[in-house]
Amino acid sequence: MKFITSLKSNLSRRKQALTFLALSFIASPAFAQLERGTSMLESVSTWLLSIGGIVFTIAMMFVGYQMMFRAAQWKEVAPIFWGGVLVAGASGIAALFF
Repeated sequence: MKFITSLKSNLSRRKQALTFLALSFIASPAFAQLERGTSMLESVSTWLLSIGGIVFTIAMMFVGYQMMFRAAQWKEVAPIFWGGVLVAGASGIAALFF
């Protein structure tokens, strides 16, 4: 008797899964209305990448200047370097999510 009830519940779950899949394929044209939101997120992603690249470039220029002309040691400029890496990396990771 237990076997029959478990078989019925498995069939019920399969019916639910198939119904969900069928409805998700039918409802796919509803995603077309998200085009404006998607384009806005792509624009934000582009800005984040641009700002990250600019900040990283400025940080590397500053580190290079300090090391070449001021004879700065690595331990003096390492926080600036890692800050630039974190800002550029964060914008790159954020761009992956958009």
